[in-house]
Amino acid sequence: MSHLRTILLSGAALVALPLAAQAQTGPGFSGTLTLGYSSSSIGGLPVGVDLDALSIDVVTDIAFSDAFTVGLDFSMSTGSLDIAGGALDLDIDLIGLAIEPAYHFGNGAYVGVYYRMGDLDLSLAPLPIALGVDTESYGVFGGYEHGPLWVEGFIGTSDSDPGLPSGIDIMDYGIAMSYDINSQLAVFGSVIRTDIDAGGTDLDLTAISVGADYDFGNGLSAYGSVGMLDIGLGPLGDFDATGMTIGVAYDLASMGTPMTLNLEYSHTTIDLGPIPLDPDIDRFAIGVTIPLGGGSSEPLNSNTRTARGDYRSAIAALANSL
Repeated sequence: MSHLRTILLSGAALVALPLAAQAQTGPGFSGTLTLGYSSSSIGGLPVGVDLDALSIDVVTDIAFSDAFTVGLDFSMSTGSLDIAGGALDLDIDLIGLAIEPAYHFGNGAYVGVYYRMGDLDLSLAPLPIALGVDTESYGVFGGYEHGPLWVEGFIGTSDSDPGLPSGIDIMDYGIAMSYDINSQLAVFGSVIRTDIDAGGTDLDLTAISVGADYDFGNGLSAYGSVGMLDIGLGPLGDFDATGMTIGVAYDLASMGTPMTLNLEYSHTTIDLGPIPLDPDIDRFAIGVTIPLGGGSSEPLNSNTRTARGDYRSAIAALANSL
């Protein structure tokens, strides 16, 4: 519990730091805050499974100069997985923190390092079962942004606490890009891969996703993505999931309210290989997004974030898409 309090206090400090920076005349500041709710229903199983969750996501960027910036992100979600009509109730709490300092060369190119940590807590009622897992990811990234084009790649490694058994190594790498075709239409996509070397047995997760935004010009916009996740389990075969997300957002700025409302629907089908089950997931999500200091109004509780290149691990992309 003390560890959870430490993370919560760190998250509060992480949110407060850029807000304090905004009030100063020194560092430039921009950010986004989203409050969200999602409801998911998992079909194709012997029993019904439903997941309801509340979330808060904050993404910020502090520019100490034209050359040096620091990204500070915080996320927290709490949900309840209802199994067999309430016969079992799994509580899920997920907290994430990230810091990404970067150096910009002035010609659109930049390089940086990243450190991300997560805390996952599970408790199963009415049974006295609880599990906590902490994760860490760190590595380097580099990219180029000029005009309508943005492209970025990264490579790093991940670890967990309780620690992984000796001989298990995790490598994360990926690439993402976006392009503004015109003032109304933008496209984006990413490829993320996580390789797990488990003492001679190679496991891997690969997430590929593409998407688009369209601004109708009257405060209303539409967005969506399609993607697939392949989980290679070595001798056990492959598990695959394919999904699509569609959503609409409405910017209330024209009414004098600096916030955006979004509503989206996601459908995911899962192929479990030799297991004779074909689960599918239907997810509905709503959110309120507030731009901070001139930041983006893109919703942070959206399943399009994988396609936008927001994750540094295929495992993280999977965990945040449920």
